[in-house]
This record gives sequence, structure tokens and C-alpha cells, in this order.
Amino acid sequence: MSRLHFTQNDFNETEMVVGLLKKIDTIESEEAVSLFDEIYKEQPFLLSVLLGYHVDVTPMELDEIIKLHFLIWLYFKKIQPGKRNLISESQFTSIQNRNIEMLKYADGESNERDKLEIYGADIQHIKSKALLTAILFRWNERPTLRQMNTTAKGAVLIGAKSFIECFESV
Repeated sequence: MSRLHFTQNDFNETEMVVGLLKKIDTIESEEAVSLFDEIYKEQPFLLSVLLGYHVDVTPMELDEIIKLHFLIWLYFKKIQPGKRNLISESQFTSIQNRNIEMLKYADGESNERDKLEIYGADIQHIKSKALLTAILFRWNERPTLRQMNTTAKGAVLIGAKSFIECFESV
């Protein structure tokens, strides 16, 4: 079975991610508005996807989803200062479709070990493992996220992973 390989940089970024998690959990409304404005100016497609979730989730779920997207935004803003390449809808859709196909392929495997192999191989190429780990951890620890409808939860998780991959490629 393949194992995930973590670099020293992955471990170093963990501390930064923990700090960002504390920041988003204590964010004041003025700062949240400022972050929305910043995202609107610099990554409008991210904001449009984020705001689109309100149709399918409760207000409490939306609050958690917004925090996750703020985490992604703040993370990449910090590790990629000055990078301003826009994420396009076509880029996001392409990556999202690849992620969906990977999940379908893995779902077709009857052996759980084979499924884990596929997931591990897919995650291995992600450079921002500390960020993805924090997001997955929150999904398992936050009651609001744990109790979300399975379909909405899957869509948001695939979307978050896809945005991470988009930011890594710009």
C-alpha cells in the first residue's frame, strides 16, 4: 500500500494553518466583509462558487463553508504573495471533473485497500497537504459539517479540493 509522503515544508505549514484556523474561527464581521471584498476583486469565481452554496445548505452550514473558503484564500495569499492569476471557471470545472472521475473510479473498486490506494495516490500530488488535512479534520470535528447532507458535503469537499489544486496550478 502506498503511503503519503510528507515533507518538512508540510510540517512547517501545519503551524501556519493552525494560526489561520484560529483566525477564521474568531473573525469579526468587518474583517469578513473585507475578505469578501478582497476575494471579489482578486478571485471572483471563488466568490461566485462560495455564494452559490447558500441555495443547498443551511445558514449554519454556509457559515462553516465560508470559513473553509476563507482558510483556502488566506493560506494561498500567505504562501503565494503577489500571485494574482485568476482561477477560471473552465480551469475549476476541469479539475473538479477529474476529482469526480477519480471518486467514481475508486467507488468501482470492491476492495477497501484498493480504494485507499487510489485516494492516497490522488492526494500525494497535492503540495498543500497541511491545508487539505485541516479541511478534512474540520469536516470530522465540526458538528455542523458532520451532520450535513451527504450530497452537499461531497460537493463542497470536492469543490474545496479543486480550489486547492487550482491555486497550486496558478
